[in-house]
Formats: sequence, structure tokens, C-alpha cells
Amino acid sequence: MNKNIIIIAILLSFQMMSCQNMTVKLTPQEFKSNNKASKKLYLKDSISLVRLIKEDIKEHKGDYHSKAYDYSTKIIIDTIMYNSDFNKLIFFIIDKKENKKAYPETLTKENVDYLIKEGNADIPYEGFHYTGKAYIGIRENDSLYINNYFRMTTAGYNIINDVKKEQRVAFFEEYSAVKYKGYEYNLDDKRFWDSDIWSFDK
Repeated sequence: MNKNIIIIAILLSFQMMSCQNMTVKLTPQEFKSNNKASKKLYLKDSISLVRLIKEDIKEHKGDYHSKAYDYSTKIIIDTIMYNSDFNKLIFFIIDKKENKKAYPETLTKENVDYLIKEGNADIPYEGFHYTGKAYIGIRENDSLYINNYFRMTTAGYNIINDVKKEQRVAFFEEYSAVKYKGYEYNLDDKRFWDSDIWSFDK
């Protein structure tokens, strides 16, 4: 299946964004955030972030209430961005799940094939699909605390590069085009590090 379906599932504030005529608003070059972490720090943080996401999946917390998420879910750290002090993070994750776990356990491959044939399902029974999410994080005393602040899910079934592309379009090109408080800057804008979102409960 080579059909790419993008689903944006957002809470109320972000749903309002999707109701608008989306426009592109790129970050001015002079405000581009470009703080490069050392390979050692990037690797260390990647391992810690995967562990934290896995804990949420195990406990079915955050956006991982679905039984489709379990021990077999693979977590891929796509991108980590840092502020100049490296104590604030924005990161994109992509999870990889078996297609069949998107369906009730009672459905067989034949059942799903029939649903697809009738136009009532899109995901084939076999294979995998990918879902992307964006998080923020804070480093305190060498510990990381994360929050799924954006509540945005980007799904591009069986095509991981499409998920990566859609995340970048949404957060680097369209985010600041939204005419609501809190969306003033794209996530690759260094002014975003000074926004009001960083005081979340740990």
C-alpha cells in the first residue's frame, strides 16, 4: 500500500488551527535556532527520551492509552533541538507499530482485507505504520522531564519519511501562521525558547 494518509489529531486549541485556511510562515533567517549539541549529549538524551516514552507506553499514559501501544512499539528519536543553555529541548519522536494492532483482536486478516475492499479501512493487516509526536523537555539536575505539550499526532502509514516531512511542515512552516496566542513562533525560532510553555508540571 503506497497510499499516504495524514491525520492531524489535536486538542481543542490546535483543532482551531486546522479549521483555518493554513498558510506558510517561515522563520526569518536571523531568528533561526541552531544550537548544536555534542554527539555525546545528543546520544545520552536520545537514550533517556526513549526510556521516558517507553515508560508512558507501559503505563498507557499521555497519548498512549490505546492497546496498540505495548512492549513491541519501537520509538525513534527523529530530531532534538536545544536552547543555548541546553536545558530546554524540543524533540520529535516517531513510533512504529504493527498494523494489526490498530484493529480489534477479534478481526482476522480476511476481515480486514474485506473492510479495505469495501472502503471501510485503510491500513492493511500485515506490516507496520508510523506515528509522529512532538514534545518539549526540561533538564534539571541532570534529569530530563518531558511534556507532550502540542498534543499533535502525525500519522503517515508505512512511509516514515512522510511523517518526518509533515512534522517539519507543521512545526517549522505553519505553526506561527496560526492567529492565536501561543503560536507566535515556529519551533525552529530561537524566540520560542522564551515563550510561556516551559513551566509545566513535572
